[in-house]
Amino acid sequence: MKETCKIVIITDTYVGMPGGSERHLFNFLSGISDEFEVDVYQFLPAGNPMLEDGPIVKEGHVVLHSRPITRILSISYFIFLATLIFHIKVKKIDIVVSYHEKSEITNYLMKLIFGDRITSITSKRDLGFKLKGRLLNIIRYINTTFDGFTAPSSSIKNWLIKDFNVSESKIHVVNNGVDLSSYAPIKEEELVAVRNKLGVKSGQKLMTCVGCLKPVKGHKYLISAFAEFLNIYKGQWKLILLGDGELRQELEKQAMELGISENICFLGYQTNVHEWLSISNIVISATLSEGLSNALIEGCAAGCPVIATNVGGNPEIVSNGVNGILVEPENKSQLLKAMLTLVGDETLLAAMGNNAREKALTNFSNLRMINSLESIYKDYKNKRN
Repeated sequence: MKETCKIVIITDTYVGMPGGSERHLFNFLSGISDEFEVDVYQFLPAGNPMLEDGPIVKEGHVVLHSRPITRILSISYFIFLATLIFHIKVKKIDIVVSYHEKSEITNYLMKLIFGDRITSITSKRDLGFKLKGRLLNIIRYINTTFDGFTAPSSSIKNWLIKDFNVSESKIHVVNNGVDLSSYAPIKEEELVAVRNKLGVKSGQKLMTCVGCLKPVKGHKYLISAFAEFLNIYKGQWKLILLGDGELRQELEKQAMELGISENICFLGYQTNVHEWLSISNIVISATLSEGLSNALIEGCAAGCPVIATNVGGNPEIVSNGVNGILVEPENKSQLLKAMLTLVGDETLLAAMGNNAREKALTNFSNLRMINSLESIYKDYKNKRN
């Protein structure tokens, strides 16, 4: 009987929805081999909108547990700690993996308690835009205790080395992966069927942005640029916003004041992102900070040329002038110029779309991501043994 690698994964957010980290975890856990036994704890104020607690793969070797914890200093958190300690001890867990800040603090506490009996790994998903003051100092300190780090992009790796003084040998870059078959370009008759299903009129062209409606995603710059773009192409294009968040009302008001409400669709969180991307002409992001964007990878997989800001891991997805155009963040004029460049040249648009699909096939398959993470976890288990 083969020996399994037993892992506990702790995340501050959901598994599956709504953002990039959530989809990354879902993609990984959905395909992980039965050589691993995984228990996933998600800290949530409410239930997961996509998955129920319990086994999340039919083989039953990946199990999801929700814990409604919003604050570290709370009774519910200390009850969870006791549960986790018991779990690690009884099941003889090999590796604890953390995603985001509360989970990292929890991982650190487990390392203090169990020492070399467990391997502690943390997955860094962004460039620390939320880290300030005391929290930054805490995270910087506890990061010195972890055995390893995974990161979806070289930009995050370099940030860890420079700002957190992490040894390069501890950092493993594993690009996010997507199920490429779900985003494969579709035939014309299928395209018509999807457009009809989603209520998109024949001849209507779509520029699509996938991301939470929060300040760091830069939607206000995107909407401003799109408003000027519509001075030329008003009857032909719509901006599709897939995602929700704290800025929704403010952004809807901005669109109304600019007189372009009819050309922007605020659709909230969608479980059929792949369908929207399949009928999109361009995928666009105005984010101010990014680790490695699942949304842009999904856009490439769907064969869409990409307009994105030149931040974080975006240049690792978008080769400027090859499969898309990079612009500087908070720069409305550059966003507008990129839109006009692509829309004004159908040959360029098609070529970049083909190159985008090829980039996804080469660099961002789900299988490649899963195999890489499994290999890393096995290596750590073998080293500890």
